[in-house]
Amino acid sequence: MKVLHICNDFCGSKVHSNLFGQLNKIGLEQVVYAYFRGADKTGKNQFEANNTKFVYSGILKPLHRVFYHQKVKTVYNDLLKHIKPDEINVCNATTLFSDGAIAYKLYKNYGIPYIVTVRKTDISEFLTFAPHTWRMGLKVLQNAQKIIFISKAPMDNFCKHFIIKRILPSIKSKFILQPNGIDSYWLDHINLDRQNYNHNILYVGQFDFNKNVVRLIEAISSLRDKYPDVCLHLVGGGGEREKTILDIVKKNPDYLKYHGKIFEKDKLKEIYGTCSIFAMPSIFETFGLVYIEALSQGLAVLYTKGQGIDGLLNPLVGEAVNAFSVKSIEQSLQKIIENRECYNKPEMVDFNQFSWERIAERYKEIYNSIVFEKVQ
Repeated sequence: MKVLHICNDFCGSKVHSNLFGQLNKIGLEQVVYAYFRGADKTGKNQFEANNTKFVYSGILKPLHRVFYHQKVKTVYNDLLKHIKPDEINVCNATTLFSDGAIAYKLYKNYGIPYIVTVRKTDISEFLTFAPHTWRMGLKVLQNAQKIIFISKAPMDNFCKHFIIKRILPSIKSKFILQPNGIDSYWLDHINLDRQNYNHNILYVGQFDFNKNVVRLIEAISSLRDKYPDVCLHLVGGGGEREKTILDIVKKNPDYLKYHGKIFEKDKLKEIYGTCSIFAMPSIFETFGLVYIEALSQGLAVLYTKGQGIDGLLNPLVGEAVNAFSVKSIEQSLQKIIENRECYNKPEMVDFNQFSWERIAERYKEIYNSIVFEKVQ
């Protein structure tokens, strides 16, 4: 069996290489088609592989952001230059509107069955702002063998969209809830034996509008009236709000500590160990691997209602907030601080479900079932 992965964000996210790498290790033959815009990213996130072929293509142009159907046509024609369709048994489209449209055309023209994953951008961008793409999106959903969701909250939000409601009865049986995994480092260093709680709060991630760090800082500032020793530790950077956030940090060094970008997991683990709460009130979130990392280190987590891990885990791992309300963030942080011993107890999370090895086996089962069904 040979699987074709159509993955427009392969160069931008380690999630895909983690999954495809594990599939390679268990002997699955694969082709990874990574297409992108801008500077050459050839070789990025590539892993040592015996069973996987990588195809990098900088085929996208700035105008493709506007002309969706031209983008689909361009990418599809480019893909056909690099693969032999009769050698592909099943296709994995890692997004609905961008990758899914290519998989649908392969299915229509060559009969290759496919699965498709619905992600944050599919809901927050395409379904929200791009009605000219909806007809294609519906075709992708109606002809997919399986429809994957990374977390329950995005699945629920997806089902509420009026255009999806029209076809929901015919596609809901294809839904599969399959969370992403986390790096094996965190599974090998689980630390849930937290006895001494403090008022140190941690954020790890980009400094962009979506991650909502400015509202988080405002909530922390308000909390100081009740907890003068509260401190927000910031790890990461980049994004359109970086300058604003770093300017605020410089003015408030007594309760804002900036650690920069940290790539060494041992060092990041040390910082997790100095904090009691992880807070990331993202506006939109497909999953949020960093929540699971924080949970593995015994922290309680603050996350957003209707996004990311909301509904996926025991609600007592932390508190869900209204991302647009500083007051909601502040009150939820206060609730965790005052009742910290009640949150994220060892029995609340089964971390085995976030093992890439286990997840790869499940994907292989899905691919096998689709190929077997086609043969039948």
